[in-house]
Amino acid sequence: RKEVRVVMEEKVDELEEVVITGYGTTTKRRAAGSVAVLGREDLENRIPTSVDNLLQGLVAGVAVTASSGRPGSSAKIRIRGTNTITGNAEPLWVIDGVPVQDELPEISLDQVKSENFNEIFVNGIAGINPNDIENITFLKDAAAASIYGALAANGVIVVTTKKGKAGKMRVNASGSVFYTLKPDLDKLNLMNASEKVDFELGLATQKDLTYRSDYGSVARILNKYGQLETLQNNGFDAISMEAQNEINKLRKSGVDWGDEVYRNALNQQYNLSISGGGELANYYFSAGYYNEEGTTRGTGFERYNMTMKTDFNLLENLNVGVSLFLTDSKRKSYVTDTEAFTNPSNYTRMVNPYLEVKDENGDYIYDPDILDNDGRNLEFNFIEEMKNTSYSLKNRSIKPMITLDYKVTSWLRLFSQFSMQLENSKTEKIANKNSYFVRKYKEKSKYTYRPSDGSPSETRYFLPDGGVIQYWDNDMTQYQWKLQGEFAKYFGEFHSVNVMAGLEMRGNKTTNVHTKGFGYDPNSLTTETLVIPDNTNFQNDANFEQYSKSFTEDRFLSYYMTASYTYDNRYTMFGSLRYDGSNMFGV
Repeated sequence: RKEVRVVMEEKVDELEEVVITGYGTTTKRRAAGSVAVLGREDLENRIPTSVDNLLQGLVAGVAVTASSGRPGSSAKIRIRGTNTITGNAEPLWVIDGVPVQDELPEISLDQVKSENFNEIFVNGIAGINPNDIENITFLKDAAAASIYGALAANGVIVVTTKKGKAGKMRVNASGSVFYTLKPDLDKLNLMNASEKVDFELGLATQKDLTYRSDYGSVARILNKYGQLETLQNNGFDAISMEAQNEINKLRKSGVDWGDEVYRNALNQQYNLSISGGGELANYYFSAGYYNEEGTTRGTGFERYNMTMKTDFNLLENLNVGVSLFLTDSKRKSYVTDTEAFTNPSNYTRMVNPYLEVKDENGDYIYDPDILDNDGRNLEFNFIEEMKNTSYSLKNRSIKPMITLDYKVTSWLRLFSQFSMQLENSKTEKIANKNSYFVRKYKEKSKYTYRPSDGSPSETRYFLPDGGVIQYWDNDMTQYQWKLQGEFAKYFGEFHSVNVMAGLEMRGNKTTNVHTKGFGYDPNSLTTETLVIPDNTNFQNDANFEQYSKSFTEDRFLSYYMTASYTYDNRYTMFGSLRYDGSNMFGV
């Protein structure tokens, strides 16, 4: 009888971290340049509102800051600082191997003033559901991002989305509700009504100051009753009782402008995903809903997401993948781009604390101390502007993608990918008749009328009576086709060679349409004819241009190649080449 004794020894193999560059995969040991990877475990237990905001504080050398306080606004991302003063400093975003954000399109001054300079097209990543992210790779320096050429001047962020895996169907559902407190203006230690009155009285008693008697309610009361000199010589008790009563009344006037402008906000986010697969195909489906109330009253953002991905195993060495990303979003607000003081953050800090919203007759009260850039008081009341203006931006994004992956041998792989990016954004800005925006616009139409009979000239306005409505419709279509081959083989025990080469074609078209209507009636939804007077310079004034359209089309053809040699899995030599051709150069 023979006895066989089998002893199993423990063998530990450490799995190396995979780095996805968008054109292929490698290990962190062999990756050239500075690379950082965020896996699923790094992104868990966070409540992301968008992918760009998800990255805050997670990667060294990557700064993520909010571009504005508007709901749904994109974050500003800088990799290793800002590399340009006037150009586009945003990194290149790549989703599943497809670059989805390029330089901002050419936009007019009116589009800049439409409040959606950064959201004319959906931020390349902003429409992706954060819960669909599998991992994120950051290519920080020139060596790591060199395969992308000049597009990678500000770094590259490569996002890989989740896929279905073979096995039973998996259903995941999640939801989150979070409460955002309104800004606490008490922390700014602003003066209340009584303190502001004392401050204005203190200024008025200073004889050595050049006193402007038409600024501040206290000054206007003193000027009204002719009591300034009496105050300066004999003090507050010496002025007339009427003046004292009106000034003391100011101490008890005013509202809490923090409560009038801001609110506590409730935000909601819900996600559902279904995945699974078998021998012939794997599938992944997800749907998401996000609703963000702005802490500023009257503002909000709403987004719907849907992702569908299927991978078909047609042959043992042939795989076909089909993906579709859908995003629909809407943000709402009111018009705040007229002057700096129309911004809620500025207004709540500079408004006179004794100012009321409405008088006893229910009419809005205007602060006479608020002047525009030309030194005019055109009657501004923040609450009136919120009620009588509106701003909405609707974005719709469709990103279809198809990939073909064929393994010729164990060391040779052919890969092809075709994708499209279809974006549409619609912006509408309405200002009714009783709004500061329209009063400001009316001043732009002021001209001097000189009668032919020699009678005295007079000032007139040619802007029709009513509101102003503006509409932007922007379309962008982009396609990309990529074909590449990869060679990866070991020679002997110590030598490893990896070569990848390919070409890609990319083209995009953008169409921008902008219309304006004057004399707008919100009840009949009609506008009036704009008649520009003769012998004036308003014919070419962009403020009164009622229709404009622009169209751009660009094409790109690129060839690229990377090669690396690794000895003993320790020492790596890496190089890359890229050639880009574009119709943007030459005539």
